Amino acid sequence: MHDFISYANKHGIKLLKEGPCQFCGAKVSGGVFECHENVHHLSVILDFTNPKHYESRFLSVDALALQHCELHGPWNNHIHLTRLFLIFENGVAWDYSKTPQLSNVINEYKRNRSESLTPPPAGQRGKTTTQDLLQVVSADDAIAKLREWAKDVFDTFKDHHAHVSSIAKMYMNRYGLQKIIDNNKQN
Repeated sequence: MHDFISYANKHGIKLLKEGPCQFCGAKVSGGVFECHENVHHLSVILDFTNPKHYESRFLSVDALALQHCELHGPWNNHIHLTRLFLIFENGVAWDYSKTPQLSNVINEYKRNRSESLTPPPAGQRGKTTTQDLLQVVSADDAIAKLREWAKDVFDTFKDHHAHVSSIAKMYMNRYGLQKIIDNNKQN
C-alpha cells in the first residue's frame, strides 16, 4: 500500500494524515491513510485465496482505486472501470486469470491514444466509503457491502460507461465471452 505514497510524492500530491479523506470524503480522522487501512479489515473476514471470494477482492481493489484515482497512473482508471463494467453490465464472473487478459486489451487500446478518464470531483465518487467496510462482521456481509461499494463508485463514473464499453467489447470479443453472455441471455 505504500506505492500510493511514492506516487503522490513523485507527482507533488500532498497526502493529508488528519481529518476526512481528501479523495473520497470518508469521515475518518486519519485521512487517506485510514481509508487504505480500513480495506485491510476485509482480509480478516474474507479468505481471498478462496475462489468464492475472488470477485470481492477485485471489487474492493477497483472501488478503492477509483475513489482515490489521483494516487495511480491515469490508465489505471481504464482497467478498474472496465473491469467493473464487465462485472456489473456484462455479468462476467471475474477471477485472477482475467486481469492479465484485460491488461493486454488495455495496452492494445492505448497504443495510439493519450486520453484519460476525468474522475468525478473528489468527495463525489460514491456515498459508500472504506469507513462503511468496518461495519461488516461476516463473509456474507462483506461480499454484499463490497458489491454495494463498487456499484456505488461505478455509478458515479457513468459519464465514462459508454467509453469503457468499447474496451469491454474488445475484451469479450478477444476472449470469446460475448458468445457465453448471449447464450445466457437466451436461456
